Amino acid sequence: MGTSSKEHRLTDLLTDHANAVRAFVERASAIDVNRWLRPRAEGKWTPAQETKHVMLVYQLFLRQLIDGTPVRLRGTRVSRAIWRLIGLRPILYLGRIPMSVDAPREVRPESVTSSSREMIPELEGIADSFASAFTHAWRHVPGSVMMHPLVGKMSLDQGMRFLCVHTRHHTAFLPQPSPSPAIHAS
Repeated sequence: MGTSSKEHRLTDLLTDHANAVRAFVERASAIDVNRWLRPRAEGKWTPAQETKHVMLVYQLFLRQLIDGTPVRLRGTRVSRAIWRLIGLRPILYLGRIPMSVDAPREVRPESVTSSSREMIPELEGIADSFASAFTHAWRHVPGSVMMHPLVGKMSLDQGMRFLCVHTRHHTAFLPQPSPSPAIHAS
């Protein structure tokens, strides 16, 4: 990939990332304070926990880019190859995360009681820090990779695409904003 095509690809990835984060933030910001800490269904996460999970995933990948913090891989080499084949390919090429996949333990949120006013700016800051670290690695650290606990090594391109799909996946779990009442002219 030539320098200009590499920069063009970086721009595309960063734009997609910004759009995914913006959509999450807009949906999360519209959630009523009474719904923020209420699970969407029995045994499901609250919007606060969805937000915390997205933050934890960004932090996991950010630490890898900043200081090479290793990720604890799950399963065997064979199981990761299978997960990569049946999981990562649909994520990257179809833009969907299989519904039956449980989040790895280190990115599962515990009980969260923080308000959206606290959490949303924190998420935006982490996502911005990730985008900066990603840009630095893309431009200055050839061959950088990101590791996912279930599928193993991903190129920077794959890692960013994974995070965009992941963020959109969790945006879909946030409650839809309540429609505003229609105002009728008399």
